[in-house]
Amino acid sequence: MNPLAWIFGLCLATFIGAVFFIVRPSKSYRMFGLCILASWIGFAAGHFIAEGTGFRFWTAGALNLGGAVPGTLIALVLLRLLALKEWN
Repeated sequence: MNPLAWIFGLCLATFIGAVFFIVRPSKSYRMFGLCILASWIGFAAGHFIAEGTGFRFWTAGALNLGGAVPGTLIALVLLRLLALKEWN
């Protein structure tokens, strides 16, 4: 995987994390950082799990968005559920 695919993936994951934070706002800006971090981890995990299982859907070059985007959303929802006290 080339560096441009990594940069595009980080930008897309950051955008998804920021939109999730805007849609589900919190009073703590620490949660914004956690949203971005969770989206990066979920994006990478989803991409590598999809690549490992051979799931090829909605690819952008070497980047497997079909696994990465759902991985990002799952990580963000898990963050929201685990940090429910902190979120308010």
